[in-house]
Amino acid sequence: MHAESGKRLAFVMAMRRPINSALVICATFGALAVAPNRAAAASRPQQILNIAAMRDSGAVADTATLAARGRDVPNGAAARLLSRTSAARAMGARNRAKLDSVVAVARAQLGTRYRLGGESPRAFDCSGLVQYVMRALDFTLPRTAREQARAGIAIPTDTAQLRAGDLLLFGRKGKVTHIGIYVGDGRFVHASTGAHRVVERPLLRKPAKGIVPWIGARRLFASADDSTLAASLPGQQR
Repeated sequence: MHAESGKRLAFVMAMRRPINSALVICATFGALAVAPNRAAAASRPQQILNIAAMRDSGAVADTATLAARGRDVPNGAAARLLSRTSAARAMGARNRAKLDSVVAVARAQLGTRYRLGGESPRAFDCSGLVQYVMRALDFTLPRTAREQARAGIAIPTDTAQLRAGDLLLFGRKGKVTHIGIYVGDGRFVHASTGAHRVVERPLLRKPAKGIVPWIGARRLFASADDSTLAASLPGQQR
């Protein structure tokens, strides 16, 4: 039985060599038929990688334009597109880290008592809290809520448009009398006169006595993917 099994194994191993050779030959002829130019065949994988990388990085419009003209993406163009998108990614990562820091610093002040004119962790008023948090991230703001309401870029009063780190403006008849910091998930941190301390609250609340209406928002940190703010810089008035 062992001798019989050995013969079968030897036969199978012997047959594998011509089969493998035939496959290699077929693959070679197929490659030559598709790309008879050896240099073009060698460069094709790199071109595909370049296009894939640019698509992944958000440069679809540029590659689509070149492809529509019936041309391969030149190496120089690919390098420039990748350079731009890499810079945008780096900027986006820095902004995300900064916004996370805004939220962390703001929440670290929760429970600090309220005092008109307060601007340190001993006590805050609303604009003193905002100024303190932003100063911790090397962003200088004026002292009062009315002045701070002119910093950055105007954002619609729509929670779907808000981003953590945006300033929220409160008041009546277009006059800003209170300010807070949006921390995401429909919530904001502010120095509350009613609670007599720094608190975190839902932004959208039922109207009630002592609750000042939300009338606007400002964005201090624009990201690379925010096309509506790309033309403006933090600190400009709008």
